[in-house]
Amino acid sequence: MNWSERVVLVTGGARGIGRACVEAFASRGARVVLNYRTSGDEALAIAADYRKTVFPVQGDVSREEAIRKLFDAAVTEFGAIDTLVNNAGIVGRTKFPDLTGDAFLDMLNANTVGPYRVTREFFQRLEGRPGAVVNIGSMRAFLPTSVDYAASKTALHNMTVSLAKAMAPKVRVNAVAPGFTDTDMHAGSRDRLDAEGKKALLERYSTPQDIADAVTFLASDRARSITGQVLLVDNGRSLA
Repeated sequence: MNWSERVVLVTGGARGIGRACVEAFASRGARVVLNYRTSGDEALAIAADYRKTVFPVQGDVSREEAIRKLFDAAVTEFGAIDTLVNNAGIVGRTKFPDLTGDAFLDMLNANTVGPYRVTREFFQRLEGRPGAVVNIGSMRAFLPTSVDYAASKTALHNMTVSLAKAMAPKVRVNAVAPGFTDTDMHAGSRDRLDAEGKKALLERYSTPQDIADAVTFLASDRARSITGQVLLVDNGRSLA
């Protein structure tokens, strides 16, 4: 397919899986809007590597005003967005019962309501044109640990299916659910990452590029018959 005709928005695109997605789309020739909230230096470095192809835009995509400004800036730079990757989110570390209700709501707002708001804006601005959405879920929806994070990603998976029905037939909506992945989130816990990799059926953990490959596939015309699906990319860890 001709990626040069596609405009892709990746939220939370400056680090980890988001960065891998930005680079995967940009290396294929797509024009990519890299949204970030706090990782400005990283975002600018990626944009410098992909001049005229990657456009960094700061904004908290849990806030509707920031989302509108993000889309306005993207349209001015590249034109209408036709592909959306909802990657921005947070990870919970607080265990039950220390987890407060307010902290639980913060998690849902970042990982579920935020992607909904971005997707809604995306759909309204498409104005009937074709498009594709890929949400970044988590294996933890199938193999839960922390109450708030697992709940937020389970809700995101369910929302993926519901939005696929609501946005058909012009827009496909799918999700990728990564398992243990070698991002900076595990910088201080390499032993655990190695141990979890050994537990997986394929005896490995994923790289961010592994996840990005799944995302670009679901966003591409090669997946034109696929919508409303959650693709588990965990090396078989949830089956072990």
